[in-house]
Amino acid sequence: MDTSESIVVNEDGSNIDHAMSNDMMDLSNVRVLLCDTDVESCHEVLALLKKCCYQVIPVCSAADALDALNSQGHCIDIVLAEASLLISNGAKIFNFIKLDVNIKHIPVIMMLDEDEIPLVLKGLMLGATDYLVKPLSSNELMKLWTHTKRKGSQLVY
Repeated sequence: MDTSESIVVNEDGSNIDHAMSNDMMDLSNVRVLLCDTDVESCHEVLALLKKCCYQVIPVCSAADALDALNSQGHCIDIVLAEASLLISNGAKIFNFIKLDVNIKHIPVIMMLDEDEIPLVLKGLMLGATDYLVKPLSSNELMKLWTHTKRKGSQLVY
């Protein structure tokens, strides 16, 4: 098999289909909820995500993130959020996602500055899937889709 291919398999291990490598992946079908309270940072990350062809729903507060999850959660594939926003206010965003059976599968990726590394452990313990350190790059964001899981299937690398 060509090394640029991956195989999509059912949970039982049976082959569903061959998937394109992330270089060829159609990212325009991946919907990202971007949560960042810093306007400048939000614009920068939004531009990078759009450059990668993701569909993006930008919000700038925990309340807006909860509203978006409530109204569009079934359409969201990934939550990319500022770590302090996720952890503040009693971790309301994590709790909302965990308690809703329709969205609890959505991976939550934290964004943080280098000096916020102590937040990583807390965020991972609360339910984050992964984290990225700012400034983000297009290359990092091109691989963001790998965190998504689709209806009982897993990507095998």
